[in-house]
Amino acid sequence: MIPTKLKLTNFTSYGSDVPELEFTKFHLAAISGSNGAGKSSILDSLTWCIWGSSRLGDNNDALVHSGQQLMSVELSFALDENIFTIKRSRSIKSGGSTTLEFLSGNHNLTEGTIKATQQKIINTLHLTYETFTNSAFLRQGHADEFTTKGASERKRILADILGLSHYDLLEEKTKLKVKEIQTKLQLLEYQVLEIEAELTQKEERSEKKKVAEETLLKLESEIKEFDEKLKMLRTQKETLTLASEQRIKLEQNYLQNKKELDEIASQGKTRKEKIEQITKQLESLKDIDTELGALKDLEAEKAKQEKAKQEKLELEKKLSEIQGAINLKQQQSKQFKKEIEKFSSQLIEANKEGAKCPTCGQEIGKTEKDHVHQELSNQIENLQKELAKITTVTEEKEKEVLESSIKSVSYDDQKYRDIITKLLNLEKLQQQKEMKVSLQATLESEQKVVVEMRTLYQNKNKQVTDQQAEIAKYPDLSNQIMEANKDILETENLLNSKRQEEKEANGVLGQINELISRTAQLEKTQKIKTDEKSLLKAEKESFEELALAFGKKGIQAMIIETAIPEIEDEANRLLDKLSDGRMKISLQTQRETKTKVSGGEKGIVETLDIIISDEMGERPYEAYSGGEQFRVNFAVRLALSKLLTHRAGAKLQFLVIDEGFGTQDAQGRTRIVEALDAIKNDFEKILVITHLEELKEEFPTRIEVSKGTSGSTFKVIGA
Repeated sequence: MIPTKLKLTNFTSYGSDVPELEFTKFHLAAISGSNGAGKSSILDSLTWCIWGSSRLGDNNDALVHSGQQLMSVELSFALDENIFTIKRSRSIKSGGSTTLEFLSGNHNLTEGTIKATQQKIINTLHLTYETFTNSAFLRQGHADEFTTKGASERKRILADILGLSHYDLLEEKTKLKVKEIQTKLQLLEYQVLEIEAELTQKEERSEKKKVAEETLLKLESEIKEFDEKLKMLRTQKETLTLASEQRIKLEQNYLQNKKELDEIASQGKTRKEKIEQITKQLESLKDIDTELGALKDLEAEKAKQEKAKQEKLELEKKLSEIQGAINLKQQQSKQFKKEIEKFSSQLIEANKEGAKCPTCGQEIGKTEKDHVHQELSNQIENLQKELAKITTVTEEKEKEVLESSIKSVSYDDQKYRDIITKLLNLEKLQQQKEMKVSLQATLESEQKVVVEMRTLYQNKNKQVTDQQAEIAKYPDLSNQIMEANKDILETENLLNSKRQEEKEANGVLGQINELISRTAQLEKTQKIKTDEKSLLKAEKESFEELALAFGKKGIQAMIIETAIPEIEDEANRLLDKLSDGRMKISLQTQRETKTKVSGGEKGIVETLDIIISDEMGERPYEAYSGGEQFRVNFAVRLALSKLLTHRAGAKLQFLVIDEGFGTQDAQGRTRIVEALDAIKNDFEKILVITHLEELKEEFPTRIEVSKGTSGSTFKVIGA
């Protein structure tokens, strides 16, 4: 992993306007600045972005810039010729929330949860936060992180650096395989025991087969006897059934004919009653012809009266018309006379002195008077002429003639009504006449049918008598058929019972044969299972050996043993420069126990002890000065970091050193710089944090960190 670009927003002392840090512009750089300026925060942003951890542990809210509610860090890095980007942000609003994104070019590698995404980042880097801080990251105040840990912790960290977790997985898979084989072995053991238990029944099964075969032979004989008896009973029943069916058929014919005979007798009785009824009806209609003859004479009288009535009505109509004309002329005469009287009265008034105009009411003069007199006289004269024209003499004479003619018409209204009443009975008598004719025809028809039915009755009665005599010749076989059915049912039940027994016996024999056949198969299976058991035991032993080989005391211990000389050589090479050849370390992976074990000898335990020596010999770590301790820690950590750069999977190629040089004198600091210069080609990127002015000048590229009122910032010098 080689960092390429870093972006900070509101992270610790850094605000929102922070320049991007381009790692591609330098190989080795010093981060310098005054205490509290924010040098270590740059490295904290790296670890927090990648693993979500920093010097403050899990207290993420404490990393948010004062007065802000949202911070974010974006880191891009190169790995295996690919560029990856991690974006992590933290909001302290509403209880706080975190987001995490993982990208590779245009591919989004982010998982559904932060936990899953974090694990994907670790799997991609093949590096945990703990391994990084114990090897390639020498944190301020934690340079002795690896040296001061317990032997087992050091060994675990070294195993992680060497990528030995793969062997842990192999050991786990191998142990699971051993358990799987053990389960199969147990199953095989049970199967073999079951086979052996079943094989003990071999002789018993042969004996059972013999008994089953004898039982079957006996049942086959009994079934044959019952089958023959059933055939005989069914033949007997069939004979009885045929005879019984013939009697039943005769009885059915007899009953049908008897029913028809009863129907003929019933119909004959009904028709006889009908003839008697028709005879009575005809008796009541015997005088109908006489009555019809008397009523027919009234038809002529009716026609005569209707003619006289029509003549009278026509004369009365003419009389009414003449009377109307007379009345009209009389009214006109009265009207003319009234008009003449009116104009005569006006004429008299007009001749008087001071007469007034009858039209306008004004007094008129002599000239006007003459004019009015003339006008009124003319009107009176005209009216008198019209009145003279009106006369009723002609109408009066015609009226007298018509009245005389009406009186001479011989029409009697009461007589006409009596005739009509009598003629109404004629229609009723006519209907009765038609009914009489119909009844006479029906009577003749019914009398003829009765004669025919009497002959039919005699013939059917003879047929019924003959059938009754024939039925008496056949005995009733119903009881015998019932007994035959009972015998057949009992025999069928017995036969079915025996067949069921035969079926069950065949089933038992089949099972026994199957078991005998299974016994032979089981003997073969027993050998196969036994051989399979032997193979599984050998396979189990092989996997148990592999589990030991993949375990901590196997291949892992061998790899660590192989890596120890490399670490020792690299650490001592650096320590030789740092201490001017005075100090040396050795790593021990085993030591004797303090107590004796069985046999009176001391045992051997696995460990990872760091033995430090100088010109005065071996001394405990605590007995060395602070500067000497830092040199030892620095040499060991650089050796581990170098190991991490080329181990399988991780490819870190990134070294970080945070302070620690203050414990060194001028010569010691010079040697540290020389040591860094010696290993710089082993790492793609090296960052060194220092606030010592005389030390930072030793680096070609510096990242100068400063802090102002708006927060921290930095600038790259020499890149």
